[in-house]
Amino acid sequence: MTRLLHHLMVAPLGRLPYGLLYPFADFLATLLWWSGYRRKVILANLSRAFPEWSETERKQTAKQFYVHLAEVLLESLRHFHAGRDELLQRFHHVNPEVLAPFKDRAPGVLLCCGHYGNWERYAVTAGAALPLPVMGVYKPLSNDFYDPLILKTRGKFGTELVAMKEVSQWMRDEIGRAKAVTLAVDQRPLDPKKAWWMEWMGQETAMHFGLEAYARRFDMPVVFFGVRKAEGKPRGHWEEHYELITDQPKLWPEGALLKATYDRLETQIRRDPAHWLWSHTRWKHARPEGVPLHEVQVPEANPAPPVPADAPESTPAQ
Repeated sequence: MTRLLHHLMVAPLGRLPYGLLYPFADFLATLLWWSGYRRKVILANLSRAFPEWSETERKQTAKQFYVHLAEVLLESLRHFHAGRDELLQRFHHVNPEVLAPFKDRAPGVLLCCGHYGNWERYAVTAGAALPLPVMGVYKPLSNDFYDPLILKTRGKFGTELVAMKEVSQWMRDEIGRAKAVTLAVDQRPLDPKKAWWMEWMGQETAMHFGLEAYARRFDMPVVFFGVRKAEGKPRGHWEEHYELITDQPKLWPEGALLKATYDRLETQIRRDPAHWLWSHTRWKHARPEGVPLHEVQVPEANPAPPVPADAPESTPAQ
């Protein structure tokens, strides 16, 4: 039945010309708003992140978010058949040369991001746009029809997908190969007691520690990539910008890599709030008693390596 519904209803939507796709997205967004789909969650998240806003401002941003969500959904359906040139034209990787120094340097680089903009289009296009192989982490779907179809679609231009539970082993197995490993950092940890807690968006936030752990364990440079709407272009055009956070992660204080990443994501969100994934329960958990709230300073540059205790004192040049 799923296969039949896909071919009769879902796939045709992905073949709509863009001139019809976006008016349909507006219609779908209106339906989502009036259906109340996760509206309480969205408005509660906006209230927590922007307490200074009026109710009118929060509702306006929520409606803009529904438009964005509808666009992402319909644009993602187009991935089933769209070609490489079409997608790269509409999702422009502006400065992939930031990654060029690491293309022959195993084990590669960590790319970090949030669920901002069209993250699905990033997953599809990255393999065709970046100067080294790309790996993305994914959560397998329970639907036997869509799981292999989504995997095939995301990987059709070279992106390699690895299931969440297999990432640690995959990283160890692939330590000798240069690659770009993509991690979305803003998902809610399942166990708040094992999470890393910091202030973010004005409130205590539980964070996955995987970015820090992998960067330190494998000594991998960390690059943030941020998405924004392309200025002066029609709807559906995005730009991807890459920024090196550090190529010496082991020298950074614990938690600083996460903070640097979340700070950049917060800047994105506050600049254009409607394009973040407000519909997920990001702040479901309160910090458990006894779990510390970390305060971390991000270095302005790579810190100097520590001097061994038994190192001889240097003498001034004569």
